[in-house]
Amino acid sequence: MTMTQTEQTAPAALAEEADAGRLEWIDPLEDFHPDKPEESRVIVDPFNHRKKREDGAEDTTEPDPGLIASVEAVGVQQAPVLRPQTGENDGKLGIVMGQRRMKAARAAAERAVADGRKYRKVRVIIRDDLKGVDDEALAGSMVENVHRAAASAQDDLDAAQQLSLMVSAKRVPKARKAQLAAAIGRTTEELDAAPRVAKIAPEVIEELWEEGAEFDWVEQADYAEVEDVPNALWKLEQAKRKDADEGNTKRGAWRQVMQALRTEKAKAERIAATTAELAKKMIPVIGWPHAWQYSTARPVTELESSIGRPLTEAGHNETCSGHAATFDPADGEVVWVCRDFKKQGHRLIGSAPDAEGDGETAQEADAEREAARAEARTVKTNNAAWRSVREVRQEFIVDMCQDKGEAPADVKDLVLTTILAGRYAYTHYVNADCGDRLSTYLKDANLKHTPADVVAKLVKRTGVKRYWWLLFAHIAGMYEVEHMTDEAWRGKKDEFGRRKPIERQTVEWLTFLKAHGYSLSDVEEETLATAQSQAEEKAKQDAQRKADRERWDREREEARLKREAEAQQQAEEDAPAEQADDTDDPVEPPHSDENADADAADGGQEDDEPAAEGDAEPGESDEE
Repeated sequence: MTMTQTEQTAPAALAEEADAGRLEWIDPLEDFHPDKPEESRVIVDPFNHRKKREDGAEDTTEPDPGLIASVEAVGVQQAPVLRPQTGENDGKLGIVMGQRRMKAARAAAERAVADGRKYRKVRVIIRDDLKGVDDEALAGSMVENVHRAAASAQDDLDAAQQLSLMVSAKRVPKARKAQLAAAIGRTTEELDAAPRVAKIAPEVIEELWEEGAEFDWVEQADYAEVEDVPNALWKLEQAKRKDADEGNTKRGAWRQVMQALRTEKAKAERIAATTAELAKKMIPVIGWPHAWQYSTARPVTELESSIGRPLTEAGHNETCSGHAATFDPADGEVVWVCRDFKKQGHRLIGSAPDAEGDGETAQEADAEREAARAEARTVKTNNAAWRSVREVRQEFIVDMCQDKGEAPADVKDLVLTTILAGRYAYTHYVNADCGDRLSTYLKDANLKHTPADVVAKLVKRTGVKRYWWLLFAHIAGMYEVEHMTDEAWRGKKDEFGRRKPIERQTVEWLTFLKAHGYSLSDVEEETLATAQSQAEEKAKQDAQRKADRERWDREREEARLKREAEAQQQAEEDAPAEQADDTDDPVEPPHSDENADADAADGGQEDDEPAAEGDAEPGESDEE
């Protein structure tokens, strides 16, 4: 059947032409001044559906940061609708639809000018047919806002996932990738996370929506990974708030909490798998007794048989019907127990056979054992946390080492001080872990074994400004190997097995990283607090020893001065007494000339002195 020309065009006649308006370019800086409508060529139409309110209600006329970022990246894609004004605003253009887009364009233009960049004009549609037709203008504004159905979260995720795959497939440059991410109001990190988010179960998204959690795509993907861990949502919200309060743009607190939640999840999965294996072996599993002294159960390692032989897991399993298992909450490891050790005829190691659990002595022993268990759990918990947080710290060091700019002064100071002072066992570090650390921090697998030719090529292709970052990577590896070992959080042991204080280098390293934006974990914060307490205690002891030495020196000096004073006083007291003794004692008078003559007349001899043999008596002659 042949149709006439009229019949062929009849269906087209049913389509009515609409008023499309005319296109025009608007300069968002010169033509649009939202805060000064009297100076602006473009104003907000009085009959625009969106109104700026002053009563504290939400202002729906202002663009959000995502819209501004999108306009900065790709401009205004949907043309706003304007109409000529009448009355006192005659000659101006009023925005009927697209008020937020126009404000976003102005904000983007202001940023561009401040940064010395060019900005985009806005293509608009001018509806001359709406001039003076207020009811239709209002209806059109309402239709745009009221009947607009927002895309669902899943729609956005699907689109972002496709965009992410396209970007990856085409190997789009980083700058272009950032521009595309900004166009959809996201970051490149979020764009990379889109494939993960697209796999999230709808109920998880609904949960986040109901709880009012304002998570971006990266955070949503992370939460979906650990949603089964108790209190995961609350802990992550606290971490997000902490990062916001501290201005941490690298999600420091978030990363720490996520690592802890991943560790907790891995522990729960390990416990579940072990429980299933124990069920196959018909071994009961009991809950962890948090107060063992009030429980009938005891760890097998604390028990001995009635004849004093220590019990073993294998032997107890074969001979005792009370054999069972429980899981240490500190690390999720199995602890073998006897569910009722007294009933089974066992006794605690070291207890008297006739005083099983009775009297103050038994209670004191139970208290000591419980204190030892508590200390062991603390050590296990901190050991696990210290090992877990190492991964987050390594990621932060990697980010630092990728810095393309000049290293700050404190990085240079750390490098020079460490090398020149010879603070570390260089040979041990190089032989143990140097290659692995450099390979990790500098993202170069060829450095794993640090061959000289590979290092030489690395230095040659590295800009002079980045030399310091190469050295920093080397020094960072030293600190991690030498001073961040598993025992670093409580201090290493010396050669005699005695626990030493936390190393000064451990404190220096954590303090340095914290100053560069690293968010410390709980165990790292506790380590610094313990080190500070130890330093204060040592300073107190040093001050006390110094005071004691000064007191001893002062007492010795006072004792010396006292002895000297006493000696002086004794000397002064003894001097007059000696003088008095000299006066009282009879003293032979000195010989005078008369006495000398008398002595001569007497023959120069004393009266009672006998005459010398051969001498004549007076009055006798020689003849007689």
